[in-house]
Amino acid sequence: MFSATPGVRRQFAAAITCSIGCLIAGLMVGWPAPTLKKLRQPDSPVHLTPHEEAWVVNAMYYGTILSPFPSGFLINLIGRKTTLLVLAVFPTLSWILVYFSTSATMLMVARLFSGFWLGGIQTVVPLYTGEISEPHVRGIFGSFFQVSSFVGNNFSFIVAPYVTIQTMATICGFFPVLFIILFVFCPESPYYYAMKKNSKAAGKSLSWLRGDEPIMKELQTIQTSVDKELKDDETFTQKLTSIATDPANRKGFIIVETLDVMQRLCGISCMKAFSSIILPPKLGPLTTDHCTIIIGFVWMFSSLICTGLIDKAGRKPLLYASSLGIFVSMLWTGIWYYLNDNTDIDVSSFKWLPLAGFLVFGVTFSFGLGPIVKIYQGEMFPNNLKGMASALTAIIAAFASSVSTGMFPILTETIGMYANFLIFSAVGLVNFLFTYFYVIETKGKSLQEIQAELNGERPVVTQSNGDSEKAV
Repeated sequence: MFSATPGVRRQFAAAITCSIGCLIAGLMVGWPAPTLKKLRQPDSPVHLTPHEEAWVVNAMYYGTILSPFPSGFLINLIGRKTTLLVLAVFPTLSWILVYFSTSATMLMVARLFSGFWLGGIQTVVPLYTGEISEPHVRGIFGSFFQVSSFVGNNFSFIVAPYVTIQTMATICGFFPVLFIILFVFCPESPYYYAMKKNSKAAGKSLSWLRGDEPIMKELQTIQTSVDKELKDDETFTQKLTSIATDPANRKGFIIVETLDVMQRLCGISCMKAFSSIILPPKLGPLTTDHCTIIIGFVWMFSSLICTGLIDKAGRKPLLYASSLGIFVSMLWTGIWYYLNDNTDIDVSSFKWLPLAGFLVFGVTFSFGLGPIVKIYQGEMFPNNLKGMASALTAIIAAFASSVSTGMFPILTETIGMYANFLIFSAVGLVNFLFTYFYVIETKGKSLQEIQAELNGERPVVTQSNGDSEKAV
């Protein structure tokens, strides 16, 4: 998949350790899907109304809206690594609250804390992964965000239906502790040290990440680009204005934000949260719990496929295929629900179609729109805007997710389940067109080359195979 030089192996170790944070997020996003049904049982310690269920699910996204700006501020103040270690207190507190929960309010607060973590990692992890990785493996390591998230989803899908809520919280609460223990040994981003004018620490970090190979040329390139882009006296308002007025900043921001919003509005948040109560209750020998587990594993293995394709096929071809897959799969799912709920046509013999739609959706989402958005987030922003732009990205994404999950029960009650899936299908088509007309390809390009292209320059693109480089 990639040339396993000593440097790449070390980058892999740091990226995979960092991705444990994404696994934690996956656990937190996924546990309501198999658990909401259990909370409806007579012997449940907590009983939720349908609207309280939506509030519990959405509380995480409200937390995600609140945490990115503090996280974006901290990454430039104390570093990317230290920020993640500090934020790890929130998932720990979240699982403690889930363990002791006796009311909807406690579950909402627990989900709010999980949102603080989710917003933090969405802000920090793409930057950290992008800054420690060489161009020829940056896409692969960037896709770990999605893979690890699905691993966390699947773990919660497998464990939650068969254990008590307290047992689930105990098991899942182990992972934040594991993350802290392991991530302490990972290096800080050399870009952070370059921003702080600490060339010795930047060189030490970069040398470790490159397997003790000569790093002076790359270190000088990093320091030059940081010095060019970073303005110490730039205020928040000036940074915000530069996103709107500077053509390169504006284009990069529009690409990331539009893809991120499309990702959230295409249905992924709803399917993760409500899959166990959306699907038909029985599909042959399969229950909804079985179907949820099958969906999770298919989605996870599809995201693993992406790690082998993303730096070979490129970002845009995968986005094309992903968008078309979402469009087609959600269209037939919406049609099935319309015929089943709103007509006298008997479609019971085709009740496998919603599950098939979920599976096709997940496959195409997982090798395209899912992981690539976070990769672009780590690639598109100049050094002086990374913290703020990533924070805005996480907030906008959280808002889009909350809109999607909040509108789902409303549309289901007022129009019908089918309306949600027709909207998801339309989003896939819109994303295809946006990718074709506006998104740039970043495969094999350094962060400096990407900034040059956004500025309308024609850089000499360097393609690296891990052992040698050549200009093209």
